[in-house]
Amino acid sequence: MRTLSAFAAVCAGTLAMASSIGTVPRSTATQYPAHTVSDQVAIGAVKLNEQAVRKIFSSDLNRCCIVVELAIFPTKDHPAKISLGDFSLRIANTDTAVRPSGAKVVASSLQRKAGSDHNVTVSPQFGVGYESGTYNDPNNHGPYNNGRQQRSSGVYTSAGVGVGIGSNQSGSTREDLVSMETELSEKGLPEGTATAPVAGHLYFPISKKKNVKYQIEYTMDGQKMTVALPE
Repeated sequence: MRTLSAFAAVCAGTLAMASSIGTVPRSTATQYPAHTVSDQVAIGAVKLNEQAVRKIFSSDLNRCCIVVELAIFPTKDHPAKISLGDFSLRIANTDTAVRPSGAKVVASSLQRKAGSDHNVTVSPQFGVGYESGTYNDPNNHGPYNNGRQQRSSGVYTSAGVGVGIGSNQSGSTREDLVSMETELSEKGLPEGTATAPVAGHLYFPISKKKNVKYQIEYTMDGQKMTVALPE
């Protein structure tokens, strides 16, 4: 499971992020199936399919969101200011777009859905450790690594799921809500000012549609960048 932390970069003082941990970015933006470059920043992205979402997250994000793993690569002299409000997911060639939701909002939405769906409770469970090794595309396919594994290391969070079904359960508990929020926050794209590559996930509250093309839009210093997301 490639849910590694950017903790090493933070300790080295290369990031000045306000919160969150994120994931370890690949070596360059071109290692992602979708990418674009400007004179100030490069962006790499991949839209996770449902299998990848289940593999990476304990929280059942397939019930509420489209999840995009995104990496920002600032140039040497241009730190990147990162805020969720600077991103949007648009259905290509339409006016339909949505901004990503924060961890607290997504967790609350999942709790409500769990509470109204036959008393099913999904409880993320976590552990923390250190990992050094290789990783593949989270979607298990794609042209950007040509079948090769990539090497990385760092702190990771392991996750399991506890599921309860029964008349004595009224949906997710307060503890479940906190666990989901913690997981989504730790794996989300860190906000703040980045002076080195940083990566994480964005959670877009939009219904999935078949045969629809999406694109990520990112605005920095008044400049809009667009990344078309392959299926």
